[in-house]
Amino acid sequence: MNSKADLIAVSKERAPYPQAKSRWFGSVKSETLRLVFSFYSPDGNEIAMPIASMSAYLKRDFPWVEPVLEPVLPLRDAEKYSPENYARLMQAQKPDVIAFSIMSPHWYPMEPYFEELKKLMPDVPIVIGGYQAMLSQEQTIENPNVDYICVGDGEYAIGNIVQHLRGSKDGPADGMWEKLIDGEIYKTEPHQIGDLAALPFPDYDIFSKEDGFKDVNSSIFGPKGKLVLPVMTGRGCPYRCTYCCNTPILEGWKSKKTFLRKYDPEEMVNELIRLRDKYNVGYFEFWDELFLSNLKFVRAFFEIYKEKIHLPFSINSRVEVMNEEFCRTAAEAGCHTIWFGIESGDEQYRSKMLGRKMTNQQVIDAAANCKKAGINRLTFNIVGMPLETADNMRETLKLNQTIAPEHFFFFPYIPLRGTPLYETAKKEGLLLTNKKNLHYLSAANDRQFTLNMKECPELLSAEEYNEICMQMLAFQEANNRLSYTDENDPVEEKPTVQDKSFELRADDEVSEEAAVAVEQIAAQENQKSFLQSVKNFFRS
Repeated sequence: MNSKADLIAVSKERAPYPQAKSRWFGSVKSETLRLVFSFYSPDGNEIAMPIASMSAYLKRDFPWVEPVLEPVLPLRDAEKYSPENYARLMQAQKPDVIAFSIMSPHWYPMEPYFEELKKLMPDVPIVIGGYQAMLSQEQTIENPNVDYICVGDGEYAIGNIVQHLRGSKDGPADGMWEKLIDGEIYKTEPHQIGDLAALPFPDYDIFSKEDGFKDVNSSIFGPKGKLVLPVMTGRGCPYRCTYCCNTPILEGWKSKKTFLRKYDPEEMVNELIRLRDKYNVGYFEFWDELFLSNLKFVRAFFEIYKEKIHLPFSINSRVEVMNEEFCRTAAEAGCHTIWFGIESGDEQYRSKMLGRKMTNQQVIDAAANCKKAGINRLTFNIVGMPLETADNMRETLKLNQTIAPEHFFFFPYIPLRGTPLYETAKKEGLLLTNKKNLHYLSAANDRQFTLNMKECPELLSAEEYNEICMQMLAFQEANNRLSYTDENDPVEEKPTVQDKSFELRADDEVSEEAAVAVEQIAAQENQKSFLQSVKNFFRS
């Protein structure tokens, strides 16, 4: 590892490392170390940005590592990607180490895969990273088939573990927790990479196939017939919403000054030009937690993007900044769609329970400003939340009916451990202990909506919940009209969104932790000073 990375990626306080008790230290003797990345994709999307970033880092700094990808894609072929058959696919890759990036709602469906992999390849270590490992550390490392977990940013940690497995650097794989021979867990601190300039831009080649990106599903919402490439201009979100995974991560960040990280706008645009020309990209989706986390960056970026890129794009935004000037400037730069979270249509519930302070009038005005600028609106909404009433849910539908977004999306709430709203659900005794079916999104396939927490009939009965969800589904199906028609493409195509429902394979009795988590897409409102600074976004 280079010296700069070494300085950043070392835990300062820890117990002496018992290297003799490590099962895996120095276990890889081959000249080339083959690392197989994987992730679980129930929605069919085949791009995982954390893997792209780690692959780029390995290719730059560790040329003796061969990173490859073998994702779990049940929508492509359920039989091929069954746990047993997938383990055989992975065995054919002849891995020296297998590294999964796992989101919390995918943990339980993935456990059978880990078991099958260990049956076939007991001498290959399994590493788990992603939000599951970061927010549910104990649960993740306790799985008998898991050997390491990455508890923070993964780039330097993955570099440490390949050196650890090679035996070329004494000590632990810093940034990881390791399960030792005697069952003891050796823990190091999570990495927090504050300088994105120290990392290479993500590696998209790892996702390409023999015919490039022609057979790669790279987007859920984007236009068909064009390569839609997800990209990120930075990391971090300044807000502390009660239901979002960002909140516990932000709370644990040692230096808040480094939490909001952006690439240099000129360098970012140059990278987008390279991607556009190399892969024939037709549309960019910005997957930043909050595209607007750095206003200086956004002002500069829009100007350069408009001049040099000439491609439509989508961003995550907030209604508080979506004034006429902002929407017009975004549209001039090529913004095709803005995604924004409403979450609940009830102002009081949204403010008190979710930490979202905007008014309904702000939502209505922002949506109108978008429409006036010619930008499509895609709203995110959550239903079945702790202490939510039937009337609260009806207000959510009513507000969306008022603004009539081009795409309306609603998510059944799933408690995410480490978040304030999870703690509220726990305090109120709402967490389920033996829930077998948890719907990740709208459950449109089976057209049956069930609460992911215990029912509170006096607030919201199971019958009312299903009834209102069905009304929302009807509105979704009748109203969604997101179009990608432009002057060069006279045929209008509407996006198709696969439902992300899944069925858990759980025992009748499992722990309270069996309320699986989901990273809800939305940024949160908390810092008044930040909001004040964006009121006149382009006028300063």
